Amino acid sequence: MSNGETADNDLRQADLSHLQLGEMTAAQRAEIRRRYADFIKRLAKPTLPRTAATPAQSSTKWVPGKKVTR
Repeated sequence: MSNGETADNDLRQADLSHLQLGEMTAAQRAEIRRRYADFIKRLAKPTLPRTAATPAQSSTKWVPGKKVTR
């Protein structure tokens, strides 16, 4: 693993919640933007095409006054 990869992994694992945006380095701000974009992507629900609701077909029909025997 190169030194750049180690720095990237360290930045991905770093807790940046205690820093204000003005106190962050450019790399830290880029990491915050990446995390936010990943968060939004995970929140987005895929839109499914709506289909017309079809009524359920029933094999039995109610007839007034008729007793059902099973």
